Amino acid sequence: MQLLTAILVVFLYTSCVQREVESEKVVQLHWYMHDTPFNGPNASSIPVTGYNASDFQNELAHFLRGQIYLFDDPLTQGPSLTSATFGRSQGTYSYVSREELVSYVSYTVSIRSGEYNGSTLNILGVNPESKTIKEYSIVGGTGQFRRATGNLEEEIVNVFGAFNFSATLSENATIYLPEDTNFTFKKPASLVE
Repeated sequence: MQLLTAILVVFLYTSCVQREVESEKVVQLHWYMHDTPFNGPNASSIPVTGYNASDFQNELAHFLRGQIYLFDDPLTQGPSLTSATFGRSQGTYSYVSREELVSYVSYTVSIRSGEYNGSTLNILGVNPESKTIKEYSIVGGTGQFRRATGNLEEEIVNVFGAFNFSATLSENATIYLPEDTNFTFKKPASLVE
């Protein structure tokens, strides 16, 4: 009897998941992010708090832990910084691990061209620097991406320079949207004037 109940529960759960997925619209997007930290007036990401160079203790992870950076990176449709504009990536990352290079990332992708111009995606996740491909969660958005969920995969495709470096990252987003994204928030009657 327990086996039959377990099979029934799995079947019902699977049926619910399939119906939910079938009622979602899936959008695939690809762009390139150009990050230029520590590069004087042209820096696209800057440290705002944390340790300074005099705190270095021969362990890079310990040295960076607690540092918080703000970034405002250009996004393009091709791998070159001079490619057609896609938008901006704006947010923060902070180094959180005592044992390895891992940062916590939180940012918004503001799309400024094409079919989704004016829409945004909100991205959260942990960035283990040792991984070749990083994966983040899409936890929301605005405009055409209202109520969006999904995932974003990121891979470094180019790094230029040593300490004053710049990096080009390829980002692929799989976005799941409920079929009904055209809803309007209605104020409760008690708040309407």
